[in-house]
Amino acid sequence: MIYPIKTLSQLPLVLKAFRKERGLTQAVLAEKLGITQQSYAAFEANPAAANLERLFTVLRLLDVDISLAKSGSPLNTLSEPEVQPYDQASPAAVPRKLAATKAAREPASQQAAPTMPTKKRESW
Repeated sequence: MIYPIKTLSQLPLVLKAFRKERGLTQAVLAEKLGITQQSYAAFEANPAAANLERLFTVLRLLDVDISLAKSGSPLNTLSEPEVQPYDQASPAAVPRKLAATKAAREPASQQAAPTMPTKKRESW
């Protein structure tokens, strides 16, 4: 199923739809993530507040692929051979400077200070 997302407010409904499509409860998915059902419920209710790594982790567990397309272009214009999983892409197709590796190469004085969450959240 393809769910085009135009605003972040659509994300909770899409996550819930994918979870239910797979026949999973919040409790089962939370267990797979190693967190409580309440923590997953909070994530699913407001995924826009989570970081991208958490969102991608949940989407991988739900067997969801993410495709980005230029606004107004149909999603099915890419042929299958052109689209490869990131971990199987040729070295030329992988961006040379990933944020994590760039941060690792920069001296600590040049790295941006991490922001502190306003609420205490369960770490996952």
